[in-house]
Amino acid sequence: MRTASFLLAGTALLAAGTAHAELAPQLRSMLDAAIASGNDADIDTIAKYLKQASPADAAEIDRTIGDHRAQIAAAKEEKLRHLGLLEGWKGEGQIGATQSSGNATTVGLTAGLALTRESLRWRFSLRALADYQRNNGQTSRNQMLFAFEPNYRFNERLFAYGLAQYERDRFAGFTSRTTLSGGLGYRVIAQPNFTVDVKAGPAWRKTSYIGEPAASDLTGLAALNARWAISRTLTLTEDANALYSRDNTNLNSLTSLSAKLSNALSARVSYQITNNSNPPAGFKKTDTVTRFTMVYGF
Repeated sequence: MRTASFLLAGTALLAAGTAHAELAPQLRSMLDAAIASGNDADIDTIAKYLKQASPADAAEIDRTIGDHRAQIAAAKEEKLRHLGLLEGWKGEGQIGATQSSGNATTVGLTAGLALTRESLRWRFSLRALADYQRNNGQTSRNQMLFAFEPNYRFNERLFAYGLAQYERDRFAGFTSRTTLSGGLGYRVIAQPNFTVDVKAGPAWRKTSYIGEPAASDLTGLAALNARWAISRTLTLTEDANALYSRDNTNLNSLTSLSAKLSNALSARVSYQITNNSNPPAGFKKTDTVTRFTMVYGF
């Protein structure tokens, strides 16, 4: 909606082709307040209405916002360039309940921890997740996963990745599974509120099966990681991967929906489906786990 303050648009030009049109004080005040908020959505909204109210100032408004974002990017790059080894770590912890079906139909407890650290070129990710259930004095589910993944960015989209992962899930037919992989990844979609990464490479996997000899094989890994910030409080993520080999192909998909309750606290529901094409005798091919957790970010 156009207001009287928007219509006041001073357009005096400075000399020598390097100068810019000056915004009227009212417009400058509103734009500066939006920039000071630090919220990109608010900045874009205010800029949209200012340009509608005073089209002649559109170029100056865009320049001012562009300068601001360039300064933010430069400051972030400088900070990342001089980041100490123990600096820059962010993470989240989660705890809650699970409901599973497949090789074990249970309701139990789940806990997880995720840490990430980003420097100018490197990104390190650590993940740990555990599901546990006992019925009548006997363990009916005991699943654990630990993963470490370093990424090296060549540019804004292309990166190299490494992966070291350990799993244990007796109710899926193995006491331990170790996976090592490395390859290339690419950010297919790079929007502020929507990103999609794909990656692929060779992998080595060793599995200690229950009731069968341990096996190791060379496989191929393909993965997709997507994040969609639906709104300021709602985020949808998808982490899927496939490990292909002649003897056994593993498919895994984890879909999560998180709702922010406060700056640090979120509620999350996630659904995980895992499929092994050739499980040990007596075990089903597909497992599913639904988790309901409270998440604390730090």
